[in-house]
Amino acid sequence: MTPDIHALTGAYVLNAVTETERADFERHLAECESCAEEVRELEATATRLGEAAAARPPAAMKAAVMTRIGDVRQLPPIGDELAVRRKRWSTRILGMAAAALLVVSVALGVALVQTQRDLDAGRRQGAAMAELLSASDARVVNGSTPAGLSGTVVVSRERGQVMLLADKIPAAPAGKTYQVWLIGGEKRSIGLLTPDERGKAHLLDASGVGDAVAIGVTVEPAGGSRQPTTDPVMAMTLPA
Repeated sequence: MTPDIHALTGAYVLNAVTETERADFERHLAECESCAEEVRELEATATRLGEAAAARPPAAMKAAVMTRIGDVRQLPPIGDELAVRRKRWSTRILGMAAAALLVVSVALGVALVQTQRDLDAGRRQGAAMAELLSASDARVVNGSTPAGLSGTVVVSRERGQVMLLADKIPAAPAGKTYQVWLIGGEKRSIGLLTPDERGKAHLLDASGVGDAVAIGVTVEPAGGSRQPTTDPVMAMTLPA
């Protein structure tokens, strides 16, 4: 007799025991009144359930069940529930990992593109300055302001070109921009100046120097102005 033979009452009634277990349990029933009583009660219950299952259901019940069956989601087998959950979590983890990898890849891509743009801009600036300095009348002027702004101007009157290289320029106030002017008999705009995150900016103009004797930078409304509306934050005299 096994130590847990008392637990075989339900399996015995449902005929879910082996032949060896059946023989052992039936010998046990002859000696154990409590198990015998439990078996009798379980057999009676099984008989009632069988009789209830044998009753013919109303015809309307079948129609109702068939109508509802399409709206009921089928559940996975109980034995597979853990596997289903693990699969869902694995899918979520893989999805999050893929999303994180995508974010990193995009960030690296943006950084590489920005670096390449900076290199290209530096090459263009260097090439333009070298070309301008090759002019026979090219002149270079350096200047700074009490506020710490500094700049270098390269000018060739023969070629009608002027380049401004500005440094330590803070970002323009909201809704404002820096505008560069050639100052002579009149003030003429040669473009807008946009500093990068390091405070550096440059502008090359080839529209002609004319009779300009100075170059200045003012703060203007976004988009620029026809004429300066503020005093220059930087100004340098141009060589004759």
